[in-house]
Amino acid sequence: MKRILVAYVLIALVTGFMFLRLTDYSFGTTKKNIPLQSEIFKAGDGYGYQIELEDKVLIKQEYIPILEGKRPFTTAQDAERTANKVISKILKKESPILTISELKELQIPEFNQY
Repeated sequence: MKRILVAYVLIALVTGFMFLRLTDYSFGTTKKNIPLQSEIFKAGDGYGYQIELEDKVLIKQEYIPILEGKRPFTTAQDAERTANKVISKILKKESPILTISELKELQIPEFNQY
């Protein structure tokens, strides 16, 4: 469990540094229109998503986050809701890592049992 937590923290840090680097972020200034967008794609027998900034991939999520094993989202709508939540967190300058409770709120079926 500690290994998974460490992996998620490292992913968050790398994603944060990539985000700052790709946006030409400079302290003391703010950009109003950050062109973040999501793209839903077929992943195995389900769906995944990626978050892009000006045609550069920031996050590529082929599997449902937090869930053990490599299980893609069952529907494109589940992947899209999750991608939108991640974008929302990035825009609020929060870590893009999702929690179990956030995935429950998004009504991802695999988390209804927890």
